[in-house]
Amino acid sequence: MIGVADARERLATLYRRKLAAWSVCPFDASSPVALGLKPPTDRKTTADMPAVAGWLKQWSAVAVDGLRIDWEQRRWPNSGTQSIPVRLAATSPEALARFLNRGREWELYRMRALRLQSLAPQDSEAREDFDRALARIIGKAAALPQQDFERVFHVLSWLAAHPDSGLYPRQLPVEGIDSKWLERHADIVRTLHVATGGDPGLGLLSPAKLYRVRFLDPRLAPAGMGELMASQDTLSRIDLAARTVLIVENLQTLLSLPELPGVVALHGGGYDVRWCAPIPWVADAAVLYWGDLDLDGLAILASLRSVRPDARSVMMDPATLQRFAQLAVPHDKGLTRAAPTGLLPTEVEAYELLRTQGGLRLEQERIPWDYALTALGTALARSNNHLAGRPDGAEPEE
Repeated sequence: MIGVADARERLATLYRRKLAAWSVCPFDASSPVALGLKPPTDRKTTADMPAVAGWLKQWSAVAVDGLRIDWEQRRWPNSGTQSIPVRLAATSPEALARFLNRGREWELYRMRALRLQSLAPQDSEAREDFDRALARIIGKAAALPQQDFERVFHVLSWLAAHPDSGLYPRQLPVEGIDSKWLERHADIVRTLHVATGGDPGLGLLSPAKLYRVRFLDPRLAPAGMGELMASQDTLSRIDLAARTVLIVENLQTLLSLPELPGVVALHGGGYDVRWCAPIPWVADAAVLYWGDLDLDGLAILASLRSVRPDARSVMMDPATLQRFAQLAVPHDKGLTRAAPTGLLPTEVEAYELLRTQGGLRLEQERIPWDYALTALGTALARSNNHLAGRPDGAEPEE
């Protein structure tokens, strides 16, 4: 026999799983949520009449609007004719929520879903897409304090009317909105704005990403600045003639680099490394890349090669890995990935070596500094020879 407490426990699991979807599109009496109550047999009733009587009393006391309990007459040889509850049926999520003592939660979910649905497109297919998106984030929307929910609604309304405003978040004419607020609530706002046909960027401006640059040759430094942080657009407007651009991933490494004739060093930015390729003075220079010697570092190198096929790597080969293997740390991310397109044979060999050893990472800052400077000097000399049309082993002219 399923008692009231057991029924609540079983239905609560379903309710929690379906709450978001139901709040957007509730079921009704035509498709109720039902639960069989496993009524007792005549034998069970005869054997334990007090338990059956208590069970009947429990269900007789349940009275919730929209909650239907189906009773059936049973004629038993030993117990006579009995009216037995056989099935519980909720004709709406609201009725089920009240039975589970979660009526206030349901009202909040449903009220907020209805409010947000007022922003949905009128086209039936687009509205279905909106409802699916709303179901994904309604839990977050329901968890908001009322003031923040109102702000979400008004921001969405304003964005729908001004899809290409070109404003910064700070300029939005909604009280209490700033860039940090929008960041905290971006998932709700972006999901529903896109579901109405809006752009993922919300039609707003965002501060340009800044990249760190060091001019290792003082003669190349604009206005005598040894280093700066600037946007890609600003860096593109700088007029300089670097012979070599050295890209490194570790900030401490970037800051520690000594003066090197003709060299400008960039902070790579991980998988964002291709940011530098369109800059004219980078495009005109030889490119050296020195990243961590791990699967990610080699994948980043391959990504750079997709826009600069001539980029050369430094200390990202099997010899470096084997020489400093004792300094490597476990790193099993990406072990199932094959070597990416764009790596040279020695780099592919390093990639496979990392994989076969169960995943390792040799961070560039773990390589002894004296060794690193010597290896960089050799790589720069080879790059200069290559630019001058000499074999790699040839000495540059004085």
